[in-house]
Amino acid sequence: MTPPAAAPTAGLAQSRSYPDPAQPLPPEQANFARFVRYAQASALQAAGGAELPSAMLIDPVALDGKRRRCAVGEQLVAVIDLDPAGGQFAPPTSPAKAPGLALGLAVLREAGVEVAWLSDLATDQSGYVRTVLEQSGLDPRGQDIISLRRDEADMKDQRKASLGAITCIVAIAGDERPDFDMRFKYLRNPEAGAAIENLIGDGWFLIEPLLGK
Repeated sequence: MTPPAAAPTAGLAQSRSYPDPAQPLPPEQANFARFVRYAQASALQAAGGAELPSAMLIDPVALDGKRRRCAVGEQLVAVIDLDPAGGQFAPPTSPAKAPGLALGLAVLREAGVEVAWLSDLATDQSGYVRTVLEQSGLDPRGQDIISLRRDEADMKDQRKASLGAITCIVAIAGDERPDFDMRFKYLRNPEAGAAIENLIGDGWFLIEPLLGK
């Protein structure tokens, strides 16, 4: 799960706007566009020497919403959870091309943001996942990080935390709140999670699955 070397960030001020009217997004992916613009803006700030807030919380237990601060120069990463709500990603045999989504991910890579795909699929499925991402155009060069489950005890939150310890995870996209943090799954009183709920739209983005449910 070691991220590739950082891409150059020169010329970020001239990065293309997103989405492109020539490659429109389906209306239900408006939040994906927000996810891309947020991570792209974070890269621009980082290139100017800003110390960014991470999308990862400092305390593994507290519900205070306090975020880790990223060090200047850390590799920026945007995480996308592939698993559908309450289930596990099933790689389609013939994935449809998604040019509007692919453009957004290209914009992030152009800005120097690595893309990481997360799933509870076992690691022996990594070849299938890589093939689907390439065929759909979401990762045409096979350059993104893919993080899959090594064994039954290997939790997604633990893998995110490991990645977040060596990089700056600036944004996370998923189709349900536990994709951002498993604490959402165990909240008995929703009001107790108000501080972490505030991160939705500000580092955490609820999106429709990019490769179908």
